[in-house]
Amino acid sequence: MEYMEGMEVLESDLLDRVLSAADGYDYGRYTEQDVIRALEAGSRSPEDFAALLSPAAAPWLEQMARKASDETGKHFGNSVYLFTPLYIANYCENYCIYCGFNCHNQIRRARLRADEIEKEMEAIAGTGLEEILILTGESRKMSDVEYIGEACRIARRYFKTIGLEVYPMNTDEYAYLHQCGADYVTVFQETYHADKYETLHLAGHKRVFPYRFYAQERALAGGMRGVGFGALLGLDDFRKDAFATGLHAYLLQRKYPHAEISFSCPPASSDHQQ
Repeated sequence: MEYMEGMEVLESDLLDRVLSAADGYDYGRYTEQDVIRALEAGSRSPEDFAALLSPAAAPWLEQMARKASDETGKHFGNSVYLFTPLYIANYCENYCIYCGFNCHNQIRRARLRADEIEKEMEAIAGTGLEEILILTGESRKMSDVEYIGEACRIARRYFKTIGLEVYPMNTDEYAYLHQCGADYVTVFQETYHADKYETLHLAGHKRVFPYRFYAQERALAGGMRGVGFGALLGLDDFRKDAFATGLHAYLLQRKYPHAEISFSCPPASSDHQQ
């Protein structure tokens, strides 16, 4: 869990605040009145979010869905937004016991050349899609920052928005990728339960829990327009992980008010390697 050589250390208290709040989150104490109060709130607080995640909120799912739909319509209208994920490499140096990409699995590995990346992106752009999500396995050796930067420069010729879902990096590396054309970064924490995290990630840079936690903050400090968050719901208590994910994003957006925030909610059975 200790930082490895070359890993940037941020002076930030967000990790302690999020883990402390998640550890103290007793979702069994919320009542129907707490849920109603949260639904009626004009602007919902982390405490309201905690109530809406509690078992007491189960009978109110339809009302919650309607509120969510209203908020979506208010900000985005009646629209559907599409993007395409493109893996440019699947080499990985981590040993995550739940992941098919982990370094001990004997699977076929590949890394696209620049001309192959361009061919794929040209074909995707030809369908009319305007956003691309570039993904790699977590291997600095086989997918170094310059290689990912080259993919971003190619993508900029074809797409309006470029997202990255790659291994966590330092602030200066995120700044370089932003200069190459990247707009946002998504990093999955997997689980916010530090002890469980340690039992699931047995080797590799990903084992360093705090370095991964601060990836979004380093990305924003490096100039990225937006960041994405997510936990693999089911690796640990799904309510606590969902609460921690939301609180992490909430606190970071208060620190960086300009940031665009997104969430992914894959189940732990997903084959997603991040």
